[in-house]
Amino acid sequence: MAEMEMTMVITEKILEMVVLLLVGAVVYKTGVIDAASNKKLSNFLLMVISPALIISSYQMEFDPRLLRELLLTFALSAASFAAVILFCRVVLRERPGVDSPVEKMAVIYSNCGFIGIPLINGILGAEGVFCMTAYTTVFNVLVWTHGVILMSGGGEKIRLKDMWKNLVTPAVIAVVIGIALLLTETSLPAVIANPIASVGDMNTPIAMIVAGANLAQGNVLASLKKVRVYYISFLKLIVAPVITVVLLFFLSSDFNVSMTIFVASACPAGAMGTMFALRYNRDSNYASELFAVSTILSMVTIPLIAAAAIPLLS
Repeated sequence: MAEMEMTMVITEKILEMVVLLLVGAVVYKTGVIDAASNKKLSNFLLMVISPALIISSYQMEFDPRLLRELLLTFALSAASFAAVILFCRVVLRERPGVDSPVEKMAVIYSNCGFIGIPLINGILGAEGVFCMTAYTTVFNVLVWTHGVILMSGGGEKIRLKDMWKNLVTPAVIAVVIGIALLLTETSLPAVIANPIASVGDMNTPIAMIVAGANLAQGNVLASLKKVRVYYISFLKLIVAPVITVVLLFFLSSDFNVSMTIFVASACPAGAMGTMFALRYNRDSNYASELFAVSTILSMVTIPLIAAAAIPLLS
């Protein structure tokens, strides 16, 4: 796919996601769904739809190249996280009146599940989702180790038992099942594979409707008036992806792997930041503002930065 064509595909997918985001906001504001039902819809997405999409993405003919791509994505994802974590440690130092851990959490950990998976699925298809599962696995390992230490101020020790409990999620289980099916060259019968694929196809609309409903619950207009929120969004949406692209330029020659990691890094701040802020008594309102504003701005920044990044990753 030509560079210009790839950029147009990304722009088109982003516009589609904006429409779905607006649908989510409208159905929440009109009372079609409320906060409780949106939470249930979110759980359904995480527990059923996303795992179905992951398993479906692994239903392809085994090729040693795919396994190399998966392992390379694991390694480069870890490297990109390490680079951004180091960057945040230098740039986002503790300062009075600012919840630095919340800001670092927003810049480091993106919404790679809700936005990254639908976006890469639209760009690269099943092979993109295949690679994205490696990124999200690294994400889960780091968020439940480094993320916990960061948000708890080092006050909560990481117990191996607790870490494994948090890591054994439906998505991770789906990755294990998918890898097992791929390595054993097992194709699910159509009567099972087709329903799984149909459920997985709901990932993009449900994810964006849930995200839109989440945004509608907050005071987005008030958030848009805060200068600091724009600064952190700039670090998340521009600087972090640039760091990732530079790293990939030197370390990777595989376009699918590089594109997947780039898209994941270019996604806005994740909802995980708000959940961790609530759990560890941080500024959850600030975390929600960073999530909301970065999500809105990402609809413009992802196509723009992709136009510059694609030639370097090709």
